[in-house]
Amino acid sequence: MKPKIEFLNNFEEITLPLIRLTKSKNGKTGTATFLFKKPCFLEKKISEISYISNIQLVWDDKIIISNDLKVFFRLGKPFLVRAIFLFKNSQEWFEFLNFMSSYSKETGLVFSEEN
Repeated sequence: MKPKIEFLNNFEEITLPLIRLTKSKNGKTGTATFLFKKPCFLEKKISEISYISNIQLVWDDKIIISNDLKVFFRLGKPFLVRAIFLFKNSQEWFEFLNFMSSYSKETGLVFSEEN
């Protein structure tokens, strides 16, 4: 199965996110903050959007879910969605990096390090 991001089951989000990563000093825990500017799922019917409660990273029969979502509005319309993933141990962090490796190969998303 190709790697994908979903806000709605079986509806692939095609908008590429901006992703910020943080990692603890011991390297075993971390966070990933995803920012989606005008994600395509917002174009769905309002009744479908109102049921969105999580974001899913799906690949190779695996899934990582976060319920930490926030929608930002501009001029009364949603335009930015933020999702935060928390990784509490090195296994969760490794699984996330595995997803990101597959997702970046599929979409062309690249990593650049900040100083």
